[in-house]
Amino acid sequence: MEPEEIRAEIERRKKRAMDLRLRESLWELYYYGLHSYVKEIKTDPELILPEIKDGLEVSEERIAFTLNSTKYVLNYTKGKEEKDRWGSGSDEMTTTPVSITFSVDDARVFRFKMKRCVTYGRDFPSFNETMGEIEAFIEGAWVDEIAGLKQKIRAHKDEIRTRRNAPRAAEKLRADIKNFGL
Repeated sequence: MEPEEIRAEIERRKKRAMDLRLRESLWELYYYGLHSYVKEIKTDPELILPEIKDGLEVSEERIAFTLNSTKYVLNYTKGKEEKDRWGSGSDEMTTTPVSITFSVDDARVFRFKMKRCVTYGRDFPSFNETMGEIEAFIEGAWVDEIAGLKQKIRAHKDEIRTRRNAPRAAEKLRADIKNFGL
């Protein structure tokens, strides 16, 4: 392949990854799905999806799990935080560059950069994540498996919470029946 063809193929792959929303999917999988397991593995292991529970290794920077005999690893690497103050000095923003790398059976298949910003205002902090450059993408069956995994994790947690809240929901229904004369 000629250099121009290689560059064109790289751009095509980056566009494909963006169209598939892989940055967002892997970030959601890490932060809203698997990262919660850091706490739940100790406090509420029932919330952990049974299919990945046995091979699960969790820390703040690395999450590894096995699904259908395939080993997946998500690495979260923080860069140097930058702080900025303005106004009367009570408002502050912390920006942290992050790199997320995803591997399948020890082969890196995706890597991207992002920025996490926390603005500390007078009343409360606000959070913002900005997806950055895609640095690596090798397409494979993992793309569909990860999308399915996100859905399974969400459905499993919802099912557990619904089951746990059923007695409260029944009690509220009895109270509503009485309160509305039904």
